[in-house]
Amino acid sequence: MTFEIRNIGEALDIETGQVVTLTPDYIKQLDDETLAQFLYESKRFAKLPKTGEEELKSRLESGKRFSMVEFGKPAVTKVLTENNARKRELVIKHGWDCVSLKSLTELKKIYGEKFEDEISDLIVETPRKPALKWKV
Repeated sequence: MTFEIRNIGEALDIETGQVVTLTPDYIKQLDDETLAQFLYESKRFAKLPKTGEEELKSRLESGKRFSMVEFGKPAVTKVLTENNARKRELVIKHGWDCVSLKSLTELKKIYGEKFEDEISDLIVETPRKPALKWKV
């Protein structure tokens, strides 16, 4: 099958002329080659929603109004400051669970690459699923 994306959620099967609605069940029944082709072709559209959202936000910021969307209440991020004296007080009062280690990357930035050897007994490696690597 060769597809041409027509509308959001629909594709035209070039070989048969049939318009198909793209649903999770339909995608599951595609043969291997068609599934790979479909996913590869759909990658072209992956950036469009983000680009559209950025443009919409830009227009809202410049004063434009839309009937379907507006800015919501902004979120607030709370971050604790790095203060060793205050950390010590918290540990004495609440125990070690109220403070946490920095990430391995952050610790290596501060103390250098050799720091990893010093704490190798604390490191647990967890394998991740491999990313897709397109051959085209």
